[in-house]
Amino acid sequence: MALKGNACIAQSGGPTIVINASMVGAIEAARDIPEIEGFYGALNGLKGLLNEELTELFREDPAVVSALKLCPSAAIGTARLKPKKPELLRTMEVFKAHNIRYFFYNGGNDTQLACHLISELAKTSDWEMQVVGIPKTIDNDLEVTDHCPGYGSASRYAAAAVQFAGKDSEAFGNPHVIEIMGRNVGWLTAAAWAGKRHEIDPPHLVYLPEKLVTRAQFLEDAHAAFKKHKFLVIAVSEGFAFEGEDKATTSDKVDSFGHARLGGVGSALSDLLEEEKVSSRSRSDKLGNLQRCFGWATSKVDLDEAYEVGRQAVLKAARGETDIMITIDRKSDEPYVAEIGDTALMSVADKEKRVPVEWINEAGNGMTEDFMRYIRPLVSGAAATVGDDLPQWPRLTKFMVDKKLAPYAPVK
Repeated sequence: MALKGNACIAQSGGPTIVINASMVGAIEAARDIPEIEGFYGALNGLKGLLNEELTELFREDPAVVSALKLCPSAAIGTARLKPKKPELLRTMEVFKAHNIRYFFYNGGNDTQLACHLISELAKTSDWEMQVVGIPKTIDNDLEVTDHCPGYGSASRYAAAAVQFAGKDSEAFGNPHVIEIMGRNVGWLTAAAWAGKRHEIDPPHLVYLPEKLVTRAQFLEDAHAAFKKHKFLVIAVSEGFAFEGEDKATTSDKVDSFGHARLGGVGSALSDLLEEEKVSSRSRSDKLGNLQRCFGWATSKVDLDEAYEVGRQAVLKAARGETDIMITIDRKSDEPYVAEIGDTALMSVADKEKRVPVEWINEAGNGMTEDFMRYIRPLVSGAAATVGDDLPQWPRLTKFMVDKKLAPYAPVK
């Protein structure tokens, strides 16, 4: 029998183009479950939960909620917060105060760890509840699930951006290095290869953290490709470094999860191409936050799956399932067929899935056909996110819930 009470959803970490579709799927599924009396959104992730900043999602206009499916980035805000014991205890106080029996946390591997910790605390407390993780990350580095909602659309953007930049590079006959997100894994950088139809199409070279090359090999690759094509486009992961060398970082600071702020490898490689006289002039670009919010690049498969993982999270929780994360299980490449499943949170929490080395070519500078079979369905088919006009996104009213506890004092 389903627990009777309220539900709460929070969004965490770097947003994606389709993260709101998962929230919409959860809200719309919850409306049909009589035991879920109210559905709250925690503003800015766990920070909002700790501070009782909860908005009543069931009070929002259903048409606005539905339209949010096509809106990129996090509609109720996000945060990066690794909860300590006092913060976990505070979440339980908030759950009890607001009769929250269902908690859904939408994010990547760090988020799933936090989700698991909350679930474990709930099991040992006097407050029965269901805790389910909803996957999300453009890095595509969650274990068990075939891929992560957000990755397909970000891949579509990265592949298109590299193709567009390639036209500019070809016109000038210059090298162009494009730095792509992904932290310690190269899934998104690898996706730039998806736009290739012919050998001359960019990117000509791709470098991932999973298979390092020497500085000498990189320069040999660059000289050969530039000589052959008369222009050169290189896609490189922000987490790439030459064999035996350190990764490039933008500062010595780290986030609350201990992650270094990677960046700068693109400009460094571009400078190297000039220094080593591959060309008298080289350009570089860092795709940056556009990779996770450029709505016009939304993949239809990604959008539909993001909605479904949110919907299934609520349905599974209502059936009594807890301490799980929703997964996407691929059954076929051509035609593409996938089913929604689930896995224990501890099977994905704080773990990192890397690109299989066998999907990278022997030289370490391109992708194989096996990877192309994997990525093609995820980037095919654009979703109609906007019409011919510039985007006009819906915005929630945010009906705030009255606070019932003393103000939260963060632990120093």
